[in-house]
Amino acid sequence: MNKKLLIVVGGLLLAATTTFAQKSKIKEANKAFDQASEQIIVANANSNGNPEAYNADAITVPLLKAKAAADEAVANAETANNADAWFAKGVTYVELSRVPKFADKKYYNEGIEALKKAFSINPKILSKEGAENSIFNAGIFAFNGALGSLNDDNYDELFKSLTTARDAFSFNDRKLFKDRKEVDTLLADINYYEGFGYYSKKDYPKAISILEEALKNPVTQAKADPYRILAFSYGEVKNPEKQIATIEAAKKKFPNNKDLEADELNYFISQGKETELISKFESAVAKAPGNALYVNNLAVLYRNMGMEKNGKFADDAAEWHKKAEETMKKALELEPNNAVFNFNLSTIYVIKGDYVANKMNALTNSKADNQKYDEMVKIRKGYLDQAVAALNKMETILEPKLKNKSINPEEKGYLLEGVQTLSRIYAQVNEVEKAREYRAKLKDYEDNY
Repeated sequence: MNKKLLIVVGGLLLAATTTFAQKSKIKEANKAFDQASEQIIVANANSNGNPEAYNADAITVPLLKAKAAADEAVANAETANNADAWFAKGVTYVELSRVPKFADKKYYNEGIEALKKAFSINPKILSKEGAENSIFNAGIFAFNGALGSLNDDNYDELFKSLTTARDAFSFNDRKLFKDRKEVDTLLADINYYEGFGYYSKKDYPKAISILEEALKNPVTQAKADPYRILAFSYGEVKNPEKQIATIEAAKKKFPNNKDLEADELNYFISQGKETELISKFESAVAKAPGNALYVNNLAVLYRNMGMEKNGKFADDAAEWHKKAEETMKKALELEPNNAVFNFNLSTIYVIKGDYVANKMNALTNSKADNQKYDEMVKIRKGYLDQAVAALNKMETILEPKLKNKSINPEEKGYLLEGVQTLSRIYAQVNEVEKAREYRAKLKDYEDNY
């Protein structure tokens, strides 16, 4: 999700009818907030929505004045039960959350609590100009703060920020944002990240409880990661039946997802059931040899069985490589312009190249081994050339879809990984200019599409 500066227009706060002194404090907060709001509008215009591109000092001073005045107003007995005073505090704290140097303060937490307090005193505060924007902003700031806390392994802050985001987007029993579809996605993501947080914290039963509930939501069902984390959690609590059931349910929804393919293989390996999985795939292909997806899946399984594990290739790795290549070529005979199949073929050649490199590294400096080394250099180069050819085919299929914005997220993932692989292959074979070209292309794709 792109973090953008969301403008809250000035003139949000109305003065309370109370004692003159505290009424003055609320007015002071109003004035300072209005000044800050004007600067925010200017900053947004000048920075084109980039929060890193403007100097926040212009908005900091008036916002801090507004904060001091609002804090004093809500603490005073005369205005402690005044909705406008709490509203003044809420919107000010939310706006302070956009100032980078206050990021560690996480003012959005106090901001949403103040806005909830204002609403409990007088529900009509939602009719104030800018109220909806301020509450939405609180949710955005809190959600982004939660992701930062997750990256820092700060689980207490993660769950606190997620609660704030949920309170914001669910404001007034979900009535405030009932017509905003993006809020449905944000709430679903909040539930997922809460489950992911408990998984990361190693509280697997809690993660399972939350993720099972989260996956009842169609929005969450549209993503593979929630299924994967739930399956991992089942694995951690030694529930293999639910683990594989979750993986298989996800594979039905995301048949070309390579992470799920790896998860399934790892599950069968961990259970000592590799032959069972192979038999299952081979049986499916035997029953429907014209089903390109089945053939592709079998080839991927063969490929994975022949991959390097813990720095070593199995003694029978070459046999798996042969089966993988032959089977993937059959898939491509059925669907020659399938970008994913071409990508998968390239990975087989990359693995075959790595297998040869592994053999080369084991050679001695004897004359016979030096001769073998020279021969293997050519063999490895041949495999890498074949990988490049397959990746170039994939690129010609997916690049136009990227540029005309018809590419789906899964296809984009394959394209980016493929371009990155091309850069690495060219670097391996000392084609420096081509490696540089593909590094630049990868950056362009990531930054502009």
